[in-house]
Amino acid sequence: MSQITLYYGKGSCSLAPHSLLQHLGISFKTVELIYGDNGLETADGTLSNAEYRKINPAGYVPCLIVDGEPITEQFAVMTMAALLSPDKEAGEALLGRNPLDRVRVTQWMSWLADTLHSSGYGAYLHPQRYVEDHKDKYDAVKAKGLKVIEYAHDLIEKKLAGRTYMVGEHLTVVDIFSYVIWRWGEPLAGLDMKKYPAYSKLAQRVEALDGVKKATKAEDVPLCFE
Repeated sequence: MSQITLYYGKGSCSLAPHSLLQHLGISFKTVELIYGDNGLETADGTLSNAEYRKINPAGYVPCLIVDGEPITEQFAVMTMAALLSPDKEAGEALLGRNPLDRVRVTQWMSWLADTLHSSGYGAYLHPQRYVEDHKDKYDAVKAKGLKVIEYAHDLIEKKLAGRTYMVGEHLTVVDIFSYVIWRWGEPLAGLDMKKYPAYSKLAQRVEALDGVKKATKAEDVPLCFE
């Protein structure tokens, strides 16, 4: 049996692979990271940011260690988690049940990570990453990030019109990642999530999964639809 450790930040994007691992019944350990003066470090103080970067040079989450091998980037981490499923067929189905669905899963996971997460929330919450030495431009960067977030939510809402899931007719990793991002809309970006009823129905459907409930409980973050 593989030795698996997930480095995560409470309520962050790493909640998606955390939920997936729980959903698939995979045995794994977790290490919580929090922001310190120099970046992410372990919550229990055992690893500084510099020490964590020896494990994951990028210094962020999620990071999945499988038999000593670090895996980073959201889609790669969730793909590995799916492939580690004790039920091989169930795990692979979460990556798409046919060639077109697998391509669509790749398409959406890349877009969610690059456009909505990085270009949207990255700019809105961390403008210094884009214009570090120009604090006078922070507001403009944040405004651009918010526009990306709003545009992305509109696109997801249109995509889900008349649909149950983001890809095909069954649950995939795209739905789980989309749920985690949905959670951020109101508290982080100030969005009125009532404007996105189809997206909200998807989020409610995903949150009802036992694996998601276990992951949110483990991270001590609240459910949204109780």
